[in-house]
Amino acid sequence: MKKNNPKDLMKDPFYAAIMFRIESHIHARDVEAQNESKLELTDSNIKSSIRKALGFLQGGKPNLDPGNPRDQWIGRIAMELAWTDETFAKENVSRQDYVFALLAVESSLKTRREMAGHSRGYLDFLKRFIEDRRID
Repeated sequence: MKKNNPKDLMKDPFYAAIMFRIESHIHARDVEAQNESKLELTDSNIKSSIRKALGFLQGGKPNLDPGNPRDQWIGRIAMELAWTDETFAKENVSRQDYVFALLAVESSLKTRREMAGHSRGYLDFLKRFIEDRRID
């Protein structure tokens, strides 16, 4: 399996579980933004969050300037996606494996957005995907 190929990662149960956790978190924050702030996030906002999280994981400094409500949500999601060293240890996931999973999620976002052809294609896909897997 090639770790740089997102489609390969999605087939591996180890990475699929990490990706599902990431995507479940993104979906939960999207629902919260809609319910609490009456704010509709876009795929581009989520991509920004993922990019910021990847930057944090590679040693970048977070920009904590609150900005507007949308920017606050983007920053919040990014910070939550950028796990701490304690989380990596607790979850028994290496930082590199987590980075690979985040990159695969970003690739999925791009694919789903292109397939849907609108600004919430990925987020709408996540809604269906996550809700279909919930156990009642």
